Amino acid sequence: MKPPSVALTVKSFDEQVVSACTGCGCACAYVLYKEKGQLVDLYGHPADPKGMGSLCSKGITYIQEITNNPLRLIGFYLNEREPVALSESEAFDMAKRKLKGKIAIILDRHLSSLEEYLLARSVGDVFVDAPVVDFKPSTVFFNRWQDFKLILSWEAEPVFSEVMSMRYLVDAVEKGSNLVCVSSRYSTVCSKAKTKLLMNPFQQISFMKKITQPEHEDPTATALKKKLYLLGGLLLISTNLLSSPFRNSVLNILKDLIKHYSVEYSFVGDLMPFPAMELEKFVENFEEYDSFIFFGNPLIYIPEQIRQEIKNRFSIHFTLFPNLTSHYSTLIIGASNFTERDFIAYRNSFGRVYFCPQSVSKPKGAVVPYEFLSRLFDIKVRLEEFITLDTSLEGTSLELPSIEGKSFEEKQLPQGVVLHTANSLVEELGHWNPWTHSMEKYQKAYISKKTADRLRVRDKITLNGKVFEVVISPNIADEMVFIPSSFEEFQPFDPGHSVGSFCKYPFYRYEVLE
Repeated sequence: MKPPSVALTVKSFDEQVVSACTGCGCACAYVLYKEKGQLVDLYGHPADPKGMGSLCSKGITYIQEITNNPLRLIGFYLNEREPVALSESEAFDMAKRKLKGKIAIILDRHLSSLEEYLLARSVGDVFVDAPVVDFKPSTVFFNRWQDFKLILSWEAEPVFSEVMSMRYLVDAVEKGSNLVCVSSRYSTVCSKAKTKLLMNPFQQISFMKKITQPEHEDPTATALKKKLYLLGGLLLISTNLLSSPFRNSVLNILKDLIKHYSVEYSFVGDLMPFPAMELEKFVENFEEYDSFIFFGNPLIYIPEQIRQEIKNRFSIHFTLFPNLTSHYSTLIIGASNFTERDFIAYRNSFGRVYFCPQSVSKPKGAVVPYEFLSRLFDIKVRLEEFITLDTSLEGTSLELPSIEGKSFEEKQLPQGVVLHTANSLVEELGHWNPWTHSMEKYQKAYISKKTADRLRVRDKITLNGKVFEVVISPNIADEMVFIPSSFEEFQPFDPGHSVGSFCKYPFYRYEVLE
């Protein structure tokens, strides 16, 4: 895609670059204006059918602020009592000597391009900090959401994940769509909904099953069944539900809704459409591995005792900022951002792969992980052997099988209060950007009054020895405790607790408290 024929900025510039943002799975196109190599202005590309000329605040932060963020990590460091700066040759030689035996690689959404994924498959076992699916994650692309007359949102919150898709949900409502929100906490989607059902996950499962059952006495479910018969519908499902003990129940309900009502669906959030293993498997089998390669900050989702074991083995960590995973890693490498290299985004819930050309210059000392690892293992990835890449900003649509042919065995879960940990207004990277940090400074536990009475808590709640200030809120379902996960012990400003420090199953976004 070319820049617009008429410049969008009134500022002086001598270069304009078009690329796509990989801050979320929407991959909105943008036009970046430079003068003497420096970014002077940024706009969404008006010809992009996804962003339609817009960029969200999250994308703007990733593109504009990260390159010059004063807290950004650049270079190579050995993690001792104090970080020791190394030259590139020293870091390379250390990695060559010590990266031995069976290797586990944990990839993230923002630093690992498709090249890193393909290289990792040749080097060791690949893990991701997101749900992995082997079926079509969405039957309808998000810019078609506006065409549906009935939309059922199940814990989906695009504002926190696939940000730009939210505009099409708003467009649908403004065009008269009936939006029904089933959620454990009232959020932006709920504020737009005609019907709001505040339920904990056990109640959600029960309610959603009633929609496919012929006999029940729930008037809300009956009314929704009639609308589905008459209007058809779109089901939006949070990928958080796939990172939970409720996963198979959710997938079976989706299959039943497709069978009974031919619903279209979209998952919303970070999701892995290629073969890999989830963090639960990593936790179960980490003792098998002699060394590790980490991208981003996956260790916030790993129990503390396992993090300590990892610290005693050799690991490489690619990161933009020194975070909790850095603290437990051996060799820390300041990585390039997706804007600073030709990047191929592959992790999203819409089943598309996007080519995102480099748009800004890489800071001196920032490392492209693929280049470092390719040299380290003497492996070159040939993308054309894996995928035929459409370099337009429409993206390459993946051919994945239908969910109808899959079977999912449900588990009987003990009833109890459900702890929900998820991103809120500020996701993991956000606390390293001062302006986003100020939006949500402190990590608190949000509980309804009924749940607080049941747990006999007032001002504080303690989980695994970690203390949280309690906020009594009518916006949280009963039998729920919500704690934002965008905090960690080693962040700047006002650090909180990583989920690996207070959850029994931190690789889940929901767990039942015993």
